[in-house]
Amino acid sequence: MHFTILSVSSTNDKTLHVEHHTEIRIRDPSQIASTRTRIAISKGTRHLQHGFVGRHAISKRCLPRRSITAVFVGATSGIGLGAIEALLKNSKASKLYIVGRSGSKFEETLIRLQRLDTSANLTFIEAQVSSLREVARVVGIMKQQETSIDRLWLSQGGLDSSAHSINDEGLFPDYAIRYYSRMLFMHQLKPLLEESDDARVISVLSAGFEGPINTSDFGMQNVENYSFWKAQKQSVSMMSLAMCIRSLAHPTISFTHTFPGVVRTPVHEKWAQTFTGVYAPVGWLVGWVFTPVFGLFSMTAEHAGQIGFYEMTDEKFSKGSGKNFFRLWDDAEETKKQEELLKMYRDDGTASRVWGHTLEAFEKALKA
Repeated sequence: MHFTILSVSSTNDKTLHVEHHTEIRIRDPSQIASTRTRIAISKGTRHLQHGFVGRHAISKRCLPRRSITAVFVGATSGIGLGAIEALLKNSKASKLYIVGRSGSKFEETLIRLQRLDTSANLTFIEAQVSSLREVARVVGIMKQQETSIDRLWLSQGGLDSSAHSINDEGLFPDYAIRYYSRMLFMHQLKPLLEESDDARVISVLSAGFEGPINTSDFGMQNVENYSFWKAQKQSVSMMSLAMCIRSLAHPTISFTHTFPGVVRTPVHEKWAQTFTGVYAPVGWLVGWVFTPVFGLFSMTAEHAGQIGFYEMTDEKFSKGSGKNFFRLWDDAEETKKQEELLKMYRDDGTASRVWGHTLEAFEKALKA
């Protein structure tokens, strides 16, 4: 299913008129009293400045200087959806492609997003991006529709405790969506990204939580090499190494691997549902004990989305900053965690082997 909503009028907005005939639309009137909200007013401009991202103000230098074209994958809820909302509130007439599993389930959300900026062009593309063939199909649509892309946001996947298995493309499914799917989007959309004057790729995973790589089994194909935590750490390390390799090969594109912090999203409830059989009690514990406690000290998806907006738009993370690969921790600060491990893998050739393996996995999956 592929549908587009170009313009939806809103009946719930309240308008605040101020001097200089500046018009600012307040989506939530209660925000006016919030200490975390600032209304930036200047002649000839209008925007809401949503407080601070940790120590970083969302200032004018974060605001896109022009409308942008962006692709969001895995952004139908949680952090990615929060980033879309922040972008629509702080930009005008952007063109956004949102890739997700169900167009019918996302339809109401798409209408609500359109109300944030009625001049924006929002398109939902339905796809199962755990399949690399589906990723290639989505890329084909992008190449038919656009000549350049400014932002590629990747946050598909989650926590999966289901049994080890290999899919019909020869990949371990958890890896397929967390690593290979993301890297294929980066690889195949490279020509469109290179046509932008400010192209950025943001992969929301777990920068700073890298771990050992089993160099004899990059794809965790052998069940004897598999454990939940080994798979998580290895996929994160491969993401950082592969993005670093890509940044060196493509200096006109900015690559960011980010861990936005501890965030309340639906992923933990979905994780609980992956525990089945004899492990069902663990799922109950996650759903009824861990998740509520987790919510007490985690940030909202809205706040995490503002961090994502900052990373997508601030000049600090552009190719013009003097570098084009960033590993970011919560509060959008660069992290040195696990840097010695990653340096070792770059120096001993493991990073190059990771990328070589990745290309081989693409070829095998797309021929399947």
